[in-house]
Amino acid sequence: MALIVLHPRYLALNQPLPFRIFDGRGLLLLPSGMKIELESRLQALRSMPLYIDETEAAPWLRVADETAESLMLRNATLQDISIARRKEPVSGRSAPARDALVGAHNPDRGTPSASFDVGLAERWESLMRQINGALTDASPESDWVIRLHAALSQGIALAERKPNEVLFLLIQHAGHETRQYSAHHAALCATVCAQVAHTLKWSADDRETLTMAAMTMNVAMTGLQDTLARQKDPLTAEQRERVDQHNLRSAQLLAASGVGDPRWIKIVRLHHDASLLTTPLASLDPAQRMARLLNVVDRFTAKISRRAGRPPMSPLAAARAACVGPDGQPDEYGSALLRTLGMYPPGSYVQLVGGEVAVVMARGERANEPRVAVLVGSSGLPLPQPVLRDTSSASRKVVAAVPVDEVRVRLNHEALIELL
Repeated sequence: MALIVLHPRYLALNQPLPFRIFDGRGLLLLPSGMKIELESRLQALRSMPLYIDETEAAPWLRVADETAESLMLRNATLQDISIARRKEPVSGRSAPARDALVGAHNPDRGTPSASFDVGLAERWESLMRQINGALTDASPESDWVIRLHAALSQGIALAERKPNEVLFLLIQHAGHETRQYSAHHAALCATVCAQVAHTLKWSADDRETLTMAAMTMNVAMTGLQDTLARQKDPLTAEQRERVDQHNLRSAQLLAASGVGDPRWIKIVRLHHDASLLTTPLASLDPAQRMARLLNVVDRFTAKISRRAGRPPMSPLAAARAACVGPDGQPDEYGSALLRTLGMYPPGSYVQLVGGEVAVVMARGERANEPRVAVLVGSSGLPLPQPVLRDTSSASRKVVAAVPVDEVRVRLNHEALIELL
């Protein structure tokens, strides 16, 4: 793959991209067909070097060359050039070439070309590598905030289009692996926060601020958090001090790295403030309310995540521990989290009436009726291929959560996602 520079002026809001865009290291930033829907994401992308695959973009480049005088000199966008060329006579260029130009983003043509298609699980793993790299490199002297913002523009779009599938991948990773723990935990928190905020009918602006805060709440101890996930011994005094101060240091690092959103920084600084949990919601300002929700989500997702010293809790047990107050009842945010994820979120394991063991693939109409893929039959033997089940019928209802370590079947995430 030969990468060439793309001038950032050709990016625009709400216009599907006709090809993929990469960063300077060749990592995928934006897939073809994606729209940039927020001004903050657009500006973040415009401030960094961008590259495209010369072969993939050849049809567009041919159009760009042919229309340079009339369009490029007045800073036309990708879509401007594409639309203008489609209005021109066909002479000088064949119809198939014109189709190649518009095929990646024309809604009448369906999904992008299969030759450029990457499975969602593989795409998400690539995205997580980018996020982990940005968080690991965090310092006031680096461009880590820009890189993180650019990676998240793709991640947010994926999570909005495929909410169950993204949760499935994140919760599967949380339950089974400690690799890149800090980045994956942040991504799981950010995804759950965004979905709960949507349930609460918060604005898109608030959801994005909360998402960025969740992604960076532990940025001052990314490496340490990865180490602690694999460490069985008790924390040393130095480690304990860094953990206790990480919210303040993360907020300071954000400010020093050029983050100008005071709410983002305040949420990170307050996300472990226990006093917010007992203060009436009406008395909290917007940033404090977002920090309180992040606190609940952070504790819940930590409990369903594997550490070297302990197995993950089931989501039901984690919800009881993180979402229920002293009175035995969940507050507004705990209730919203339970409504959003259901009793059995995607990626967790359940047992059905007949003894079958299944992995949850998607939430159902009711909290206790998810869509599942059966892995182990009633005989106790693994099935040759997973079978999708709707648990709304009495003969197939869920009777219990199953601990992660009791499931001995190796999952093919890509194949499972394709069942949906």
